[in-house]
Amino acid sequence: MKKFILLATIIVISTTIKAQTTAIPDANVEQALINLGYDSGLTDGTVPKANISTITTLVVQNKNISDLPL
Repeated sequence: MKKFILLATIIVISTTIKAQTTAIPDANVEQALINLGYDSGLTDGTVPKANISTITTLVVQNKNISDLPL
């Protein structure tokens, strides 16, 4: 029973942590967000939702972007 509770806790925590990020499928979009200060570190395919939740305009022309999430 203790193993089940531990496993369930790990699943809930990992789901909660994952839900706090937004998937960014295009590495060029994420690099643009890094350059603009909305993300940090290396491109890993995700950006913290809190960092981008208030963005209403994003100027990223000439960045070789093929997939801009809406």
